[in-house]
Amino acid sequence: MIKKSLKSSKTQIGRGLDIGTAFIVCAEKKGQEVVFRSQRNAFFDIEHTDFTKQMLTKSKVNYIIQGKTLNVVGDEALKFANLFSKEARRPLNKGVISPSEKEALPMVELILKTVIGRPRYPGEILYFSIPGNPLDADFDTVYHKNIFAGFLKKLGYKPKSIYEGLAVIFSELADENFTGIGISFGAGMVNVCLACMSVPVFTFSVTKAGDWIDRQVAKALAETASRVCAIKENKLDLTKEKEVTKIEQALSIYYDNLLDYVVENIIAEFERSKKPSELDKPITIVLSGGSTCPKGFLERFKQVLRKSDFPLAVGKVKMAAEPLLSVAKGALVATLSDEENK
Repeated sequence: MIKKSLKSSKTQIGRGLDIGTAFIVCAEKKGQEVVFRSQRNAFFDIEHTDFTKQMLTKSKVNYIIQGKTLNVVGDEALKFANLFSKEARRPLNKGVISPSEKEALPMVELILKTVIGRPRYPGEILYFSIPGNPLDADFDTVYHKNIFAGFLKKLGYKPKSIYEGLAVIFSELADENFTGIGISFGAGMVNVCLACMSVPVFTFSVTKAGDWIDRQVAKALAETASRVCAIKENKLDLTKEKEVTKIEQALSIYYDNLLDYVVENIIAEFERSKKPSELDKPITIVLSGGSTCPKGFLERFKQVLRKSDFPLAVGKVKMAAEPLLSVAKGALVATLSDEENK
């Protein structure tokens, strides 16, 4: 579990939650600090023996017992998957509860409890992220939203939802009066929001994202997606042009394809929404999410943007201060604002 803290000037309390396909992240206000906790949203099944159970318990590894199977949950799931050259399983797929994983609900509920814990008082407000409705898939987010709201109510919270792209804006664009475009490049989806003074103009998602890159590379090179993901997260450098491995080369190719796809869909959505292109001044675009972490991602995005016929004047394009934490932080900003206005 990742733990990180940032100094803050106020002493309010509150929590914000990023429910991602790859990670679940909680941002929590404790005194003058914002503390982040994160757990990988994955599980891996191994044979249930008393000795294995004893070793996992001793090592403080989260697991769920189901008959003759031990389901290892969280960060250790990917380690086991790579050890056995198999795929880790995901409770979420393409940003929402996976319909193909029968064990998804108990797994994600355990991870959720591990990350956020109990509320400080009954009915504590907690904003949690939800994806925008996808442009390229035939499903909505209603079931996903209500399942997680139910989990959070069961724990004693008063849950409220916030679109993932808007959470990025809340986290990163306070100095721009919460006006601009927030893009969260996650594992299951890329979420986009254009907002003017915190009010969403449009918000949407696409299902080509980090997992899609992993699957395409794995398919092209006869690798496992789990191994490709590990290389992408730990070794990939998009600025390298020489002495790259086949996996790194393939990852670079599919990153270009993804960025083209995202920018094309922003332009298309702007045209569909028939919104005026005039704003008071050029907007800021802020990028976040785990898929932005490879070195060189920001420059790749700028290159794609420059060659596109983008309908808005863009002042600057920047990375979120903490790309893996910005959605949770934005959800926390929404929670604190709600608490102040009670």
